[in-house]
Amino acid sequence: MKVNQTVESRVFPAKLLLFGEHVLLLGAPALAIPVTGFGGHWAMGTQPDRHFNRMRQFAGSEALKSVDSLDTEQFLSDLEAGLYFDSNIPTGYGLGSSGALCAAIYERYVGEKTLDLPALKAIFAQMESFFHGNSSGIDPLTSYVGAPLLIQNKTEVQRAVSSPWNTDQPCIFLIDSELPRRTGPLVEWFLAQSKQAVFAQKLSEEYLPAHSNLLNAWLAADPELFWPNLRRVSRFQFEHFEPMIPANLRNFWAKSLDNQDFTLKICGAGGGGFVLGFAKDAATAQALTQDFLIAFP
Repeated sequence: MKVNQTVESRVFPAKLLLFGEHVLLLGAPALAIPVTGFGGHWAMGTQPDRHFNRMRQFAGSEALKSVDSLDTEQFLSDLEAGLYFDSNIPTGYGLGSSGALCAAIYERYVGEKTLDLPALKAIFAQMESFFHGNSSGIDPLTSYVGAPLLIQNKTEVQRAVSSPWNTDQPCIFLIDSELPRRTGPLVEWFLAQSKQAVFAQKLSEEYLPAHSNLLNAWLAADPELFWPNLRRVSRFQFEHFEPMIPANLRNFWAKSLDNQDFTLKICGAGGGGFVLGFAKDAATAQALTQDFLIAFP
């Protein structure tokens, strides 16, 4: 049995891409938020961690060695002494498990840190490339900053400024599809489709305006603008993003399209892991726990 001892009290939260899945790759705005219900922190254990070999590879990778003033030798030494990242963020679910790890490594092992968001984003993209081959850096940046971030034109990032919701704030929930997923193939599929004239036209004329209105409605705390545009986004995803809809939730998604109390949308890359939902109130979302595994970020 592993005996845990917390090394650092700071918890690095998971991240949720609330709006902007896939279309941020085309320059559309996106909003990422920290999810405090999931997170990780550094701890010491008396038994080998199951991720030890992978972490050793990461410690010796060019992805970390190329980061200025990151002490990879100390990182490796600490790993061998029993350090591990104690996290409850599920992998492959679109919540940024590797992003939280990168944020924690930056905080603990980089001597000369920066507070500049674009610079941090670039550093985190380099670090996380070890796991994904190509990373925007948004996941670790959101975890590190611990605040909502607005991404525009692919690379521009700033803290999001939003109006407070009244009692009509939508309740965010996550449905666990219990299916694995791989981000890379879905991204490739989307980019390939976006180069097709018919699909590109539909994106431009239908999806992107609804998406932009949806994000702006959330920031403005405007329910009258939020719900109809969310339903437009949900229906478009169902009809045109078929590989991103978990197969075992497709029938339920279809039934939800005309539901006035809650609406579903893709979470992250889609295809498995979590599906993101918005309900008119917490009771509506709670009722779904009778049929699905539900998480509340």
